[in-house]
Amino acid sequence: MNIPNLQHACFSLMLLVAITTPFYVMANQNAGIDTENPGVVAFTEGRYQEAEDYFVKQLLNPAQKNDSLMYLSRIAIDTGKIETAVAYIDAALELEPTSADEIVLAGDIYCNQAQQSSMFSALGLAKKCIAQYEAAVQQFPEDTNGLIAAMRFYLEAPGFAGGSSKKGKELLERLDKLSPEDANTYRVFLLEKEGETDAAMVLANKLSQQEFQSARNQYELARFYRDKKQLAQAKPLFESLRNKPATLQNKWYVNDSLLQLGEIVLAEQQDIAQSIKLIEEYKTKNTNPYDQHYFWSTWSLAQAYKANGNSDKYALLVTQIQAEDYEKNAEFAKRFEAGIKAN
Repeated sequence: MNIPNLQHACFSLMLLVAITTPFYVMANQNAGIDTENPGVVAFTEGRYQEAEDYFVKQLLNPAQKNDSLMYLSRIAIDTGKIETAVAYIDAALELEPTSADEIVLAGDIYCNQAQQSSMFSALGLAKKCIAQYEAAVQQFPEDTNGLIAAMRFYLEAPGFAGGSSKKGKELLERLDKLSPEDANTYRVFLLEKEGETDAAMVLANKLSQQEFQSARNQYELARFYRDKKQLAQAKPLFESLRNKPATLQNKWYVNDSLLQLGEIVLAEQQDIAQSIKLIEEYKTKNTNPYDQHYFWSTWSLAQAYKANGNSDKYALLVTQIQAEDYEKNAEFAKRFEAGIKAN
């Protein structure tokens, strides 16, 4: 990475828009997974080679070309093939965009490409990134996905990369009119970032009393409580989330709630067997080695077994991680190797 460490740390904030989440924006939170489409099913289950083979064939079908290019872009970015992702999304943009999702995905990909580029190139790509988010807002003004992407870019990117607190807060006010739940969920984190921890907690407590329309918002608020060590508040939100019907948009959050619950129960040290059960159930639902929590969950399961007195199972799971390419996740590798030494 050629970007100086300090500037790169700031610049990376813009990537929180959607790149750090495994399934990209979809227009309808309640849209069910198309179980009749083998490519979509393979994609949602992390069987990327199967999905890629399917969608490449669908490129020959004019009616399916646009959607296929978008899925191929997502597959490429999830598997670390950023240049391939750019090529696919550029091809998709040559066609008439059919939704804000397509334009936002293009912005996500350009932001991801920026993270892997020299500082000079990164700044140019940042401009392409925000230009796509702005285009989504302009072409689809009633769609919250484009609005959220642009808002987060402006509020989280540093000024030298195009960030603007003023523009971000203007978009936040617009979002408030379209979706108060989305706006207030983001405000919790914005207040925390600005040092208003008490106000953030008051707003979080208010939000937690309502029925969430968005699985993503419910998950993020539960994680907020968990990060604040407020496990009693986090637990029921994750419990409720794990029971929601899975859709293409919410599947990752629904499944990951099992891991979060398992880790909370492990932290409580009162029912280790239940922690093991929850994490093992999660592992049956996430077999995707490209998922951001794939290695973390195996490590958590290993620690749960160790806490339950099963050193053999702990050693087996550690060996399993070591046999895979865990070092591609730098943060995990650092924590994992330190954890092994500590044990």
